[in-house]
Amino acid sequence: MQQFFNGLYTVLIGWFYHRKPADFGLYKNEIFNAVGLYTLLVALGLVLVFYFIFNKQAALSQLNWSKPKHWLLVLLLAAGLGALLAYQVSVGQGAVPEAYLRYFIIVNTLVAPLWYLLFSVALKRLPFGSQARSTPF
Repeated sequence: MQQFFNGLYTVLIGWFYHRKPADFGLYKNEIFNAVGLYTLLVALGLVLVFYFIFNKQAALSQLNWSKPKHWLLVLLLAAGLGALLAYQVSVGQGAVPEAYLRYFIIVNTLVAPLWYLLFSVALKRLPFGSQARSTPF
């Protein structure tokens, strides 16, 4: 899993920023894997909450949370949580706030909704996603 996240983040950050920081080893050994795994779990959790809690529970289903605009709001929440996770974990592990960290935050802000989209497509056909057939498309 660590090689997957190292490759993913190294390639995506490389699209925006071409210099590696002095503490790149810290990113490669600890930060990329931790942030990638947390982001993956948060996206999966948000998909499960959206499809199971918001759309299946009787009290909440009367509020009609199964519309695409509500799915989009949860997608934006995933993006915001992705940015927050990237910042908090990186600074917590001792990364220096510099340009590379900013680009890492931007990339994780894009990766989190991507995971959310992929999990939505994969899990919406399960029985608990029956209320939200039109989300994400």
